[in-house]
Amino acid sequence: PSPERAMTTSQTSLRREAEDPQVRQYLEEIEALRLDARSLAEDLSHDQFNWRPDGKRWSIGQCLEHLTLTVKLYPSRIERMIAEARERQARGERAWREGWFTRWFVNSMEPPPKLRSRTFGKVEPPSTLEREAVLRAFDAAHGQLADLVRQADGVSLVHGRTASPFLSILHFTLNQTIALNLAHGRRHLWQARQVRGSAGFPG
Repeated sequence: PSPERAMTTSQTSLRREAEDPQVRQYLEEIEALRLDARSLAEDLSHDQFNWRPDGKRWSIGQCLEHLTLTVKLYPSRIERMIAEARERQARGERAWREGWFTRWFVNSMEPPPKLRSRTFGKVEPPSTLEREAVLRAFDAAHGQLADLVRQADGVSLVHGRTASPFLSILHFTLNQTIALNLAHGRRHLWQARQVRGSAGFPG
C-alpha cells in the first residue's frame, strides 16, 4: 500500500486501541516517524545512506541511528513513570508541575533546530552504517516506544516524572518525555531530509 494509505489504516487502528486522545495523538506521531524514516531511506544506496555534506554534519544513516540510540534510553524510565503515576493517583497526590523551562526545552526540539548542543557519547552514531540494519533497529525501538505509550492509556501523563538521561538536573513528566522523543525524532528526520537535498548528494 502507498504511505498515505498505510497511514490512514494505521491511524484508524490507533484510534480503536487508545481511549485517551493525547495517547492516540502520540501513537499516530510515532507511526508517522516510522513511515517517514522508511520512505526517506529505503531506496538509498550504501554510499548515499552514509554520505555526509561535510565533516561537521551527519549522514542520513547517522541521523536515524542517533534517534534509535536515544529512544532506547527511555523504556525503563517510562515504565517507572507509569507505575509512579498509578500510585500517586491512587493516593490522590497532585500532578507534577511542568515548568516553563522544560516546556520550552521540549518545544525547542522541533524542526528546524532552534537550540544546538553537543551530542553525548552514548548516543553518538558510528561513521559507517548498514541501511537495513539501521531501519530495522529504528522501527523496533519506536515500536517499543509505541507499546509503552499504549500502556499509559488511562494513566495520568503528569503524575510520573523522570530525570533526563543526559542532564540529571532536568526532570520531565511522562507527557513531556514522550513529546520530547517525538519532537527530537522530527528534528533529525528534518535534518536527514536536508542531507538528501544537499548539493553534492550522490546520484
